[in-house]
Amino acid sequence: MSGRYDILDEPERLRGPFFGSLLLHGGTFGLFIGMAVLHPFGGKVEHWGSKTGGGFGAVAVTAVKTIPLPSRTTVQNPVANDTESQVPAPQSKQKAQPKVVKPDPRAILLKSKNAKERPPRQAAAAPNKWADQQQYARNQLTTPGGQMAGSPLYQVQGGGGIGIGDNNPFGTRFGSYANLLRQKVSGAWKVAEINPRLQTAPPVTVQFTINKDGSLAPGLPRITQSSGDASVDRSAQRAVYDAAPFPPLPNGFERNEAVVELTFVLRR
Repeated sequence: MSGRYDILDEPERLRGPFFGSLLLHGGTFGLFIGMAVLHPFGGKVEHWGSKTGGGFGAVAVTAVKTIPLPSRTTVQNPVANDTESQVPAPQSKQKAQPKVVKPDPRAILLKSKNAKERPPRQAAAAPNKWADQQQYARNQLTTPGGQMAGSPLYQVQGGGGIGIGDNNPFGTRFGSYANLLRQKVSGAWKVAEINPRLQTAPPVTVQFTINKDGSLAPGLPRITQSSGDASVDRSAQRAVYDAAPFPPLPNGFERNEAVVELTFVLRR
């Protein structure tokens, strides 16, 4: 089939489609007109009720504020809701009070034979103003007795006095540690080992070495100054030995051990 290049130059004829469209629309319009004439829209109209609208005339209306509605309350569940007890409360019977007869003010009271003898009243102790003015701490203990016995026969520890002196390695920087050593050794000094007839004795000086951890260096404490009495010297050495071990040397102490001298003075 050979192609035609001159087809675009030919004009398109619209006469046929135009008249066909007119014929289609005209036929459709005529169809609607014919149906309206033969069968009107809605068909036969039916009237319900009276043609005059019932003939009741005007109706009177009474305005009210509220309209009573039917109650929707139901029976309460006695288990899920609190209910009042139907049991009548018991009525307490009050006993009749005996009639009190007012005694005659002119009557004289007589002692009954069955009356019990009252113990004689003790005179109240006189207030101690000095004790009332004293203020005691909560952790302070008091006793109504006297002081404890302070005799060597009762194995009293720490009798006499112990001094650490100025010749010590602690100085004023570690003075609290030096006082701690003195107190611990003083508590371990048993003067009962000394001759009880000896009331006083010259001072005895004991030298010992404390390691870094507070333990006592090997060997017994050395007597650098004797009191002249062997029992006094031995009791001083025993006090240092029993008081060990001591607390560790304080932080900041430059050496790993400290050589300490304590002076024991017996006083009874």
